[in-house]
Amino acid sequence: MTGTQSDLVVWYKLETEFFQDHVRHTKYVEEAKNREKQVKEDWSNCRELGKGGFGVVHKQIQKTTGHYRAVKTIDKTVSRGLDYSRELLVMAILAKVC
Repeated sequence: MTGTQSDLVVWYKLETEFFQDHVRHTKYVEEAKNREKQVKEDWSNCRELGKGGFGVVHKQIQKTTGHYRAVKTIDKTVSRGLDYSRELLVMAILAKVC
């Protein structure tokens, strides 16, 4: 990607904390009167769905709601030169379809 971040990076950015058995995402949701509410979500890996040349896709669960999602983790050590903007575009399209 170039020196400037694409809109996709800004729109889908999540603050992430890593723990031994789960990850915690903090996102900001717009509320009335142009205020933002901070929402924290804890997600745990259930199983590996697939593996490719650049990373792994895991099935994750949010235990408080029972919702599932697929998460692609890209290994930076093997993905040098990867066009991250293209990867983000694919993920954004898949997220919208779901």
